[in-house]
Amino acid sequence: MATNTLVIGKPEIRKDAASKATGKAQYTADLKPEQAAYAVLVRSPHHHADILSINKTLALQHPGVISIITAEDIPGLKTFGIIPDQPALAIDEVRHIGEPVVLVIAKDKDSAQLAASKIVVEYKKLEAVLDPIEALGNASPLVHPSGNLLSQFNIEIGDTNLGYSNADVVFEETFTTQRVAPAYMEMETSLASYHPDGTIRVWVSSQEPFFDRARIAAALNLEVEKVQVLSTVIGGAFGGKEDSSLAIIAAIAAWSTKGTVRLVNDRRESFTAHPKRHPATIHLKIGAKHDGTIVALDGKVWLNTGAYASYGPAVGSLLTEMVTGPYNIPNVNIETKVVYTHSPYSGAMRGFGSPQAHFAIESAMDMLAARLKMDAVEIRRKNILHSDDILPTRVQINETALGLEPILQQAASTAERLRKIKPSPGKRSGVGLALAMQSMGLGNKVPDNSSHRLEWLPDGRVLIHLGAPDLGQGLVTVAEQITAETLGLPFEQVISSPFNTHTVPDGGAVCASRMTYLVGNAMIAGARLLIQELLEKAAALLEQPKDKLTYARGRITLPDGNSFSVSEFASRVAEQGNSIQAGALASFPYPDKSTPQHLPIGMPHVKFMFAAQVARVEVDAELGIVELTDLVAIHDPGKVINRLGAEGQIEGGVVMGIGYALFEEMNLKSNGQWINSFTEYLLPTSLDVPANLEIQMLEYPEFDGPYGAKGLAEICTVPTAPAIANAVYNAVGVRVKDLPITPEKLYQARS
Repeated sequence: MATNTLVIGKPEIRKDAASKATGKAQYTADLKPEQAAYAVLVRSPHHHADILSINKTLALQHPGVISIITAEDIPGLKTFGIIPDQPALAIDEVRHIGEPVVLVIAKDKDSAQLAASKIVVEYKKLEAVLDPIEALGNASPLVHPSGNLLSQFNIEIGDTNLGYSNADVVFEETFTTQRVAPAYMEMETSLASYHPDGTIRVWVSSQEPFFDRARIAAALNLEVEKVQVLSTVIGGAFGGKEDSSLAIIAAIAAWSTKGTVRLVNDRRESFTAHPKRHPATIHLKIGAKHDGTIVALDGKVWLNTGAYASYGPAVGSLLTEMVTGPYNIPNVNIETKVVYTHSPYSGAMRGFGSPQAHFAIESAMDMLAARLKMDAVEIRRKNILHSDDILPTRVQINETALGLEPILQQAASTAERLRKIKPSPGKRSGVGLALAMQSMGLGNKVPDNSSHRLEWLPDGRVLIHLGAPDLGQGLVTVAEQITAETLGLPFEQVISSPFNTHTVPDGGAVCASRMTYLVGNAMIAGARLLIQELLEKAAALLEQPKDKLTYARGRITLPDGNSFSVSEFASRVAEQGNSIQAGALASFPYPDKSTPQHLPIGMPHVKFMFAAQVARVEVDAELGIVELTDLVAIHDPGKVINRLGAEGQIEGGVVMGIGYALFEEMNLKSNGQWINSFTEYLLPTSLDVPANLEIQMLEYPEFDGPYGAKGLAEICTVPTAPAIANAVYNAVGVRVKDLPITPEKLYQARS
């Protein structure tokens, strides 16, 4: 890996920063095409009910109404999803509050909303089940005819019974985590426009536009080529926008009315009708020796996926891999059940099961240390993974784990430093830490590719046709920096095109901490091909052998030593009606010989990131109020591509983790409705961010990553909650095993 770089590692300012800061950036809801109609959804008020009838009469008579659509009006497939169990509009039955039932399209928003209020849906209310363990009981109502167990995952290695027989201490604990919302600033939105030639254009705020295109085509019974999906600026995603429902419904509306239709969720709809982080119950049984060596672990997990599968099976499989955390445990048996309930459906969200798993295992590590009267750092040091260790999936860890021991050492010295800070008057202070590991990529047996294209413009700039949207995390900036580095160009000389499925290759879904690795490697490969294509064209223009020409830093040098700017050749090629382009493809490696094949699709993962976070809290022991005063995030992202972007990712991930630890919970109110607004769903604000938020990045390069880079986005959130929980216990001796850590729970536990 090169150590002297032109662009890599530099804190380049993203090129859309000014437009976002000034409000000029155009999000999907900001698009204002002429004569766009407005759509409003009538949603289920019940957890579970049969639909007996839908009366549209009064609504159709309302001025301005264009059309009213139900499931029977959908011309193609009526359900979608990686497991296609989710109807775009409810079919005969509703399975959660907020499920879309009727689509009303009118000339303006007010008319649509008034007409929607006049739709009369007659329901027969049915018994609902909201708890996943209860849902697996014989007497439980069925969420789907196939049963309430959606999927089950088991991994094991060694012999846990033998492990426990050799243990000096065995203990069992149960941990629970709550349902939380992505809470992105931009709600779900879509705009669709029908064209008389039988094609349709759909603007989305989405992490997976090519998946959206396929699902829209299936719903409309169209060839995929007749659907064009475009992406504007995206106002946050965090996994929640790996959901095609609104795009499908908007497309159905436009197709039905042969016009242009806008569909925008309000915040209440976003809460009840789009993916959440899975609530989980995790039971751990751990056996260890007196010296702290863990010899056995049994894990049982119940994951509440809600009414529809969404990405529940994928989350369940990854959570199963993460239950043991970054530790080498020889005897392991883990069973995860992903369960349907009549709750709002859960899906992808930052960490994808890892935050739930790490809250359990990292809390348990501190509890085990206390049982053995050991230091929390020492018990981790005794058990952490090293290169060549074997995971419970039977994957052999490689040099990707080289940063783990230095991370722990840094965390230990940080914790020692924070313990020296005296508490405020009337408060008790505590320091806690947590380690974390997070996988990269979609997992074995899943197509895990990313395609893009590079083009040399006539003026000498390079245009990236990026096959995946930037969610706000800085993907475009990373792609531009890596391309600029490989071509030896200034950062300003590389730009990116708007996303459009008709003009860019399929870059895959933006998820799974995979895009820096894949896009980066694709840009390197594509840039090298682009140079060869340039030299080929230049050789033809100059009537010189290609091998006599050399390229460096935007210039071509001839055998006589004269050199010319790339624009000299790119412009002449353009004048001839041609262009200089190169395809760029990268794939995640799952080598057959070293990747175990005995697990289901999506398992195992073979590349990982590692981190630690150290938290200091001050607790008012009388009131149970927790104040996070310090948090130090220690991460190994491999080679840092953009320091500003990496710091921003970590800061944002930490704040999300603070919300998970202390505030956020989408639970059921006394009136039987879910919390669905920010007046009741508490997010951390700037006042809750610790005054001392430090970021330390240890750069242990990934051997086949682009310039040594790994991923970063998801792991930033993973260790925060257990670090805070361990700090709270250190302060007041109260172990909260049920997130979030509220004053009420601390008070009750103390009592």
